[in-house]
Amino acid sequence: IVIEGLITDRRGSYTLTISKSGSYFNQPVLQTISGAIATITDDLNITDTLKESGPGVYYTTKLRGFPWRTYNLKVIAEDVEYDALSTMMSHVNIDSLKLFKSSSQRFDFGGNQNEPHYEIHCFFKDPPEKNFYRIRVFKNDSIDTQNYRLYDDQYTNGYFTELRVSSASVGNTYRIELLSLDKSTYGYFRTLADLIFTNPFFGSTPANPNSNLSNGALGYFGACAISSRTIVVTEDLIKQADR
Repeated sequence: IVIEGLITDRRGSYTLTISKSGSYFNQPVLQTISGAIATITDDLNITDTLKESGPGVYYTTKLRGFPWRTYNLKVIAEDVEYDALSTMMSHVNIDSLKLFKSSSQRFDFGGNQNEPHYEIHCFFKDPPEKNFYRIRVFKNDSIDTQNYRLYDDQYTNGYFTELRVSSASVGNTYRIELLSLDKSTYGYFRTLADLIFTNPFFGSTPANPNSNLSNGALGYFGACAISSRTIVVTEDLIKQADR
């Protein structure tokens, strides 16, 4: 069974999906699981029984995500109970986004240097606590699945932080989201990223990412705070980055 759900500090509703896993090399349409009983309870004993909106898709009706509140998921599917726990960390605001001309050089196959390229850097103040982050990049409102950035504050705890988050090109709009994750949710995405960027033909046998769900379920249940900022890459910004 695969369970995937995320609560954020944005106003709900929040969605939970329940399905069966498939083969890594031969991916069929995954079998969804209907008729499950799913509840989420926070540490104030507010319980939300999720409604099924379509096959295997469940949504909350009253729950709201808040930083430093803990959420307990319970799913009963096919007579088996699955549980998971996640605590929402601090909301960390993105201070600014800035465009920079890349200092690295890229060459084509003929050995000729390509045109200059540009990068978006994200600036934020990391709180004085252990934090884990995921950065999501949206280009013209479409998520950039090739740009999968995770970060923990091992060396920057409590400091003003700068991260290079995306390449950029003129005429496009980029929305950068900074997700504050707890350790277990970060562990899921960390191992998932390792699997995504490992070539199965030259690396180890494909495995499943870590999960914080009980009873051998795959997937994750997490609570995270999200901040976002948008930058429009104009000719003027390119000129400023060239200086």
